[in-house]
Amino acid sequence: MFAKDKIIERIVRVNQAGEIGAQRIYNGQKFVFKLFNNKKEYEIFSEMAQEEKEHLDYFNKLAKEKNIKPSKLAPLFDIGAFAMGVSTALIGPKAAYVCTEAVEEIIEQHYSKQIDQLDKIDTDLQKKISKFRNDEAHHKETGNKNSDKSHPILKKLINKTTEAAIFLAERT
Repeated sequence: MFAKDKIIERIVRVNQAGEIGAQRIYNGQKFVFKLFNNKKEYEIFSEMAQEEKEHLDYFNKLAKEKNIKPSKLAPLFDIGAFAMGVSTALIGPKAAYVCTEAVEEIIEQHYSKQIDQLDKIDTDLQKKISKFRNDEAHHKETGNKNSDKSHPILKKLINKTTEAAIFLAERT
């Protein structure tokens, strides 16, 4: 396998895992907001989840086309992300927004690095990831605007958890 193919394989695998995680976080948050009849937050998180679904559908399709296996840790990420979504929403809407802000902050940086990596390798994938990075930046701003800078320790914990998940997903 050529170096270019290895780079693309690694990018698709980690992004697929990340978008599955995003879906599961939002599913957990939406579950709690629906349970407690919080329509406002349910709608906001549903809208962000819909944009993330577009990302996941793209990476699922690309993985299938290129015969790229998902991360071996996908089941763990699935459970952990859902638990993160449920637990932050149970703390309250501000904590759920902190979760969004913290995750998307790391993902925006992660996608920027990938965009640089893909220069002259795969411009179509580079353009798609650029669009997704802009979506993630918008989600981060939504989180930032609604979190009121609350829960700084939670934010740092979620930042580090997201970085660890990226590290592991790239390698498994």
